[in-house]
Amino acid sequence: MAKAVKSKKIIVTHPVTGIERKLDADIYAPVKAAILQSLKGSKGKTFNELTDDVVKIIKKKMPRFSGSVPWYTISVRLDLETRGIVETFTEKGNKLNRLTK
Repeated sequence: MAKAVKSKKIIVTHPVTGIERKLDADIYAPVKAAILQSLKGSKGKTFNELTDDVVKIIKKKMPRFSGSVPWYTISVRLDLETRGIVETFTEKGNKLNRLTK
């Protein structure tokens, strides 16, 4: 009988609550890369704009991906905020995301 291969897990942390979740590293890495690609050179994007970009990038890189890209986007984005890579700010009443300087 073949053993199931366990995928490596990444612990993601919410910046405000400190709640931790485990995500598959095989999903975390491409979603993180897509977020960074989307925000690179941007002055700020709304969550919807960011999610739309990430969905397009993930569909190209991982056409068979069946999970909720918006759910993974928010989970990974919050972790990147905890790590000081991404920041959230408000401008003209809009909540925006950008890479930290």
